Amino acid sequence: MNEKNLVFASAAFHPNRENIIYKKKDIIDREDEYLFCFKQLFRVIPENFEVYIVDNTIDNLNSIFNKELKELLENSNILFSKSINDSKVKNIGVAELKELIHLDDTINLNNYEKMCYLSSRRFITNPYVFERTNQLQKDALISNPDFIYLDGKVVVSEKEGMYNDMFFAMKTETITKYIEFSKERLDYLEKNMINSESNLFNFINEFEVEYEYLKFLGFLRYDYYKKGEKKIKHKYHFV
Repeated sequence: MNEKNLVFASAAFHPNRENIIYKKKDIIDREDEYLFCFKQLFRVIPENFEVYIVDNTIDNLNSIFNKELKELLENSNILFSKSINDSKVKNIGVAELKELIHLDDTINLNNYEKMCYLSSRRFITNPYVFERTNQLQKDALISNPDFIYLDGKVVVSEKEGMYNDMFFAMKTETITKYIEFSKERLDYLEKNMINSESNLFNFINEFEVEYEYLKFLGFLRYDYYKKGEKKIKHKYHFV
């Protein structure tokens, strides 16, 4: 395939958030999870995709504990956007949108036909979402997946007024409009604690973006809590 596409891989290696305290062990575990997921991403991604990792929690790679992760990142396209975030992140979705804006400010997105938005601490079991991106005929590829835990329990995701943004894809012209749309709303989103999933939904509907729908992502996701419960036995679940 001659088409050249891009993956924006959002990362937060060493998060600093309000009301959450991360111990060193939490950070080390988190780095292990990122390594696990990045190795799989580069294993399954088609050759016509380039990946840019953007982190909003560190200034450089010197603070990374995991030597194998550090080496992988040193040999990847990586940008840092910590300087444009508040000292403590209140709205995770806004922090990711700032990463996306930083990517747009740094590289020429017009060099690519399509772009995937990916929350990168996800284990991508197969290349399905990238194959669907390559095949995309409409302006966007979106989803609202449910979550299936390894104990068999299914958690139905919230679908009213939002589209999931752990993964979506758009033609470059469309995602450029989404970036401009989001720039104008950052303060509003932050002030009112509106999530990025709602921001994506509003963009799709206000601009009447034609989209294709993914019923399944085929991701394995790590979570510390299951809604309505305390610590969960099976932390990994399928998306």
